[in-house]
Amino acid sequence: MPSTVRHAAGGMAVPIGSVVFAFLVGGVIVAATGGDPLSAYAGLLCGGFGLACANGENTALQLSTTIVFFIPLIMTGVAVALPFRAGLFNIGAEGQLLAGSVACTVIGVKFNTLPAPILLPMVLVGGALAGALWAGIAGVLKATIGAHEVVTTIMLNYVAQWLVRFLIVGGPLQLPHGFSVSSPIGAGARLPTFLPNDNSLIIFGLPAGVYRVHTGLLIALAALAVFAFLLWRTSLGYEIRAVGQSQRAARYAGINVPRTIIVTMLIAGAFSGLAGAIQIAGVDHNLSDKFFNDTTGFDAIAVALLGLGSAVGILLASILFGALHAGGSVMQADAGISSSLVQVLQALILFSIAANFLRVLGGRFRRRPAAPASQAPGAALMTEAAKAPPGDGQT
Repeated sequence: MPSTVRHAAGGMAVPIGSVVFAFLVGGVIVAATGGDPLSAYAGLLCGGFGLACANGENTALQLSTTIVFFIPLIMTGVAVALPFRAGLFNIGAEGQLLAGSVACTVIGVKFNTLPAPILLPMVLVGGALAGALWAGIAGVLKATIGAHEVVTTIMLNYVAQWLVRFLIVGGPLQLPHGFSVSSPIGAGARLPTFLPNDNSLIIFGLPAGVYRVHTGLLIALAALAVFAFLLWRTSLGYEIRAVGQSQRAARYAGINVPRTIIVTMLIAGAFSGLAGAIQIAGVDHNLSDKFFNDTTGFDAIAVALLGLGSAVGILLASILFGALHAGGSVMQADAGISSSLVQVLQALILFSIAANFLRVLGGRFRRRPAAPASQAPGAALMTEAAKAPPGDGQT
């Protein structure tokens, strides 16, 4: 038991230290530009969790906003973490999310008269398949000709972004007499909310319709469970982890490495595409120009690294990043600090983890050599998490 506790504490030291480092540097930046770091972080805490609110913000409303923000982060975080386990860097979760959003919108608009029991599964499955196809392109190229997945997935992100712009700005999905927005999906394609979406019920002083938490939350939590089960309780999960540890050893063990790479990317893309479909079906109900600048898929990289590739870690990291997004506007309104500080904090967290900053710094104080330079960013974290027994935060 003591060794298990030490292992868990050691595993949590890097992500917790990275968050603390980011907030310390962020506070210095705020102070250097004439702001009050304590007021800024109080605004973030209020907007993210409804705590320490100076202007009487509604706690329940702030929490519901955070939940809405972290739902897609959970699934895109899984879409990044799963390929990490196979030694792949899926930087294309954003493009896969957009592919799923487009597929959901097309199906939801073209078949808008179908009833919900038929249309809702259609848009969700269609979004997952579109995301799988988008990621599968990079997987096939990696497995067949060795094209680096970082390059191909980044390029596919740009293709997806401009495809969205083409479709809704003078394209086939543009709303008639509208601008930069698609026609709305049918009522049967929309995920229900937990509370009535009208003003018939007052909860915590506000109409129930303002609390936008939808049943996509249940799907996201189920996706986490599927991810953990797949990785630690199936033969495919063993193959994925074996390929991530050493492709040469995996081949000697009889594992078909190209097939594992392709299947891993297909599954990852399906998670991210489903996230895009849920965002359309549960929140937006149509494609708009905001998706051109969406950063959910990029935030997922930090979520996967901060969560050490485990299901519980991804959930906690998603809550943190969802709270940062939700708290940005409150921070700007209450403390007068630009909400762009949220992006600064996220970038600092990612930088700290990717650079393995704290571990290297601690190693210097202990006069130990740093990690080998040839080790890829994030690989050490994924390897450390992979060594944990299946029951140690991985299920």
